[in-house]
Amino acid sequence: MFVVAVARLGFDTSHVTSLKEKRRIRLQITQRIRHRFPVAIAEIESNDDHSRLVLGLAVVSNSSRHAASMMDTVIRQIEKMYIAPMELREREIINLGVLSDPFWTMQDHDEEDWEQFKALTEELHNEQ
Repeated sequence: MFVVAVARLGFDTSHVTSLKEKRRIRLQITQRIRHRFPVAIAEIESNDDHSRLVLGLAVVSNSSRHAASMMDTVIRQIEKMYIAPMELREREIINLGVLSDPFWTMQDHDEEDWEQFKALTEELHNEQ
């Protein structure tokens, strides 16, 4: 099974006066989280607004329970840092299931004759 846990976290950074200060807050959060957990984390919205920071997080797993647990742990850790007040928290678990064998074993029903195609591309290549 292929499971992806995603989260969007919004922080009130209205107390900062510049994008440089907001970037410092973002770096504090992202570097600490990347150091401790195997998650992807990045700023995803409001990049030019210094009063709001929105981070996107993603965890990939083979178990819904593990993905949810990992994401909850990461969110709790960010809350414990309390670098800025969290005003938005959304989390979703996406189950993509198991790739079915028939998908990979289907015959190619393409009308194209691949030997003909190969000969044509070789001719074009030789003309150059």
